[in-house]
Amino acid sequence: MPLPPGLKDSFNKGKSWIKELQRQANPNIVIALAGNKVDLEAQREVETEEAESYAQETGLSFYETSAKLGTNVKEIFIELGERWGALSFFSPLSRRRPS
Repeated sequence: MPLPPGLKDSFNKGKSWIKELQRQANPNIVIALAGNKVDLEAQREVETEEAESYAQETGLSFYETSAKLGTNVKEIFIELGERWGALSFFSPLSRRRPS
């Protein structure tokens, strides 16, 4: 089965988007990096170590995922929810009461 061209390009574009988010978004933004298509190991263009290193350097969570197989899909969303929930608990916005 042919792979879509440029998975390494997607990784590099993602790095640009993350940099932009970290520059412009709320400083408490919660971001996770998903290395998708782990089920296509033979066509891998980005090594796990490279993605893990980038995620660690930039404070992101990192999961290798497969949407096709469901690998780590639920886990990444659970972690994002937990991290967001922990941050929002301490946020002044979370203490607002309905008017």
